Amino acid sequence: MGSIHLGCSGWDYRDWADVFYENADESKLRAYSRIFKTAEINSTFYSYPAPGIVFGWAKHTPQEFKFAVKLNRLITHEKILDLSKGVQGDLRTFCELMKPLQETEKLACILIQLPPGMKFKKDRIEAFLKILPQDMRFALEYRNETWITDEAHDMLSSHNVAAVVVDEPLLPTEIRLTSDIAYVRWHGRGKKMWYNYRYSKDELAAWVTKIKEMSKSAEVYGYFNNHYHGYAPENCMDVLEMLGVATLEQKEASQHISDYWKGKVKGKVIAKTLNDFLEPEKDDVMTLLMEHIDASRFDRATEIKDIEIIELSADKIIADVRGYSVYIDVEKRFILHDCGDWRRTQREKRFCKHIGALMLALPDDTSKGVLLGIKREKWEFSQYTGRGDVL
Repeated sequence: MGSIHLGCSGWDYRDWADVFYENADESKLRAYSRIFKTAEINSTFYSYPAPGIVFGWAKHTPQEFKFAVKLNRLITHEKILDLSKGVQGDLRTFCELMKPLQETEKLACILIQLPPGMKFKKDRIEAFLKILPQDMRFALEYRNETWITDEAHDMLSSHNVAAVVVDEPLLPTEIRLTSDIAYVRWHGRGKKMWYNYRYSKDELAAWVTKIKEMSKSAEVYGYFNNHYHGYAPENCMDVLEMLGVATLEQKEASQHISDYWKGKVKGKVIAKTLNDFLEPEKDDVMTLLMEHIDASRFDRATEIKDIEIIELSADKIIADVRGYSVYIDVEKRFILHDCGDWRRTQREKRFCKHIGALMLALPDDTSKGVLLGIKREKWEFSQYTGRGDVL
């Protein structure tokens, strides 16, 4: 086998406490980098990081550690790679911020994730690929079936940009090596939310041969994005053990996770009570939701499964719904979102399909709390500007 680097998409998750992180007081990045040798950074998608943060990533990780960094959404989702909108300057600014990682040889590559609605447009894509810095490596994750062509992959190959291999419900797994690196993202196969999914050993075993084959021709980078409940580090270590390359630290961490789950009751049957047979209460989630969304948008909302919860707390919800950002501040009572339909529905205090899908995906008590708050109090529905001042 050639060089294989496997890790997780992010490392700072509340529900990794106890499951993966044993010491609550220790820096999560420091603890993570003792176990894994690479990580994917998603926060850069939502806002440009301060220079000091990037220096910290470089400083507080081992010398051999590698980062894959997601390109900012201003370039990919708002300006849609359009050079006439100043994308070249935006890209230059972003890459300049990544110099501390590049200079310490800790920058594996920059991940360009495109929105699901972005079809393959030869002229625009080629113009963008031509401005990519030659001294950095890039991987591109398309999310539209129009990209599954020889022409699209040949174009990526001509610019040495890796075509990202994905495991997800949206697109079939397409393995085409277009660069000297191979890039894999395991998003999960969850029905309500992709990322809330724990891969079985059999599902992961099917990937071992693929990874070995890719490593014969390219340096492999792979990241598990199914971060809920600590599934990502668990599944990543499962694959490393199957490949026969797991370190002692990884084996010990894997055993810790196994012991943690053994202490949990699985499959417990809860006896029904009289309340289970009563009519739904007037203010249940579905009733409240239908007060804010029309039937056609609701139907489309139920079909959306590509939902990533970035942060979930009592006063704040940050999510990515099919590539669109949602920021809900419960304490200050406002919602920020950025799809085109939101511009129309926000004036009437109505939901677009993305906000509807998020309400369906959240835990019922969380959705109900938000919906009741909107019903009883005055909330502000606003357009997310993408400047990074909130997200």
